[in-house]
Amino acid sequence: MEPSNPNTADYEKLRALISAEDYKELECRKYLQFVPSLLVKGRIISLEYLEIDYRGNAGDSDYVISAKIQKEVGVERVEAYVWELKAPQCYLFKKDTENRLRPSEDLVKAENQLLHYYEEQRGNELFRAKFGVTRQNDVHIGGIIIGCKAKQVDADFDIDKKARLFEEALWAREHFYGPIGLKLITWDRVLDLLPGSLGYLSLLL
Repeated sequence: MEPSNPNTADYEKLRALISAEDYKELECRKYLQFVPSLLVKGRIISLEYLEIDYRGNAGDSDYVISAKIQKEVGVERVEAYVWELKAPQCYLFKKDTENRLRPSEDLVKAENQLLHYYEEQRGNELFRAKFGVTRQNDVHIGGIIIGCKAKQVDADFDIDKKARLFEEALWAREHFYGPIGLKLITWDRVLDLLPGSLGYLSLLL
């Protein structure tokens, strides 16, 4: 499997989807093919397999990708990563009290789905064979892609207070995610890796 090459038109299309008023999760998914390095950990030797809406007993995983990875000690290994996606129009956090945020219903739902799908798939021999994975420990939690910069916080606070509380809420969530390696990403980060963005240009310098 060869990675697809994006262009500036893809950047403009995804940017329009992110800024749209109605939910655009399904339309955004196809742009993940352009950013495999964001979805796996380590240096990619080759992409092995990916599937959208992989059907399992616990439900459908939004996005699963496997790749041959070069480990730091020099060996190569195929690893699979399970991802859950929510629309860029979904909020990450909502007001809980005047001085605290809580994860949005969409984020909590994504966390629950991802953990259940991951646990089922890592123990499934048919899943591992399909994605070219030999061992259970080579099936990993990828993470959640949800929201965008404009949808960080759903609360009637001023800008500075929103930013401060968002940082605190994010830190608390990352403390929870750290031991299992779960990444929380917004669709802005995907956009930032496409040609036409300032982030993409910085990679070329």
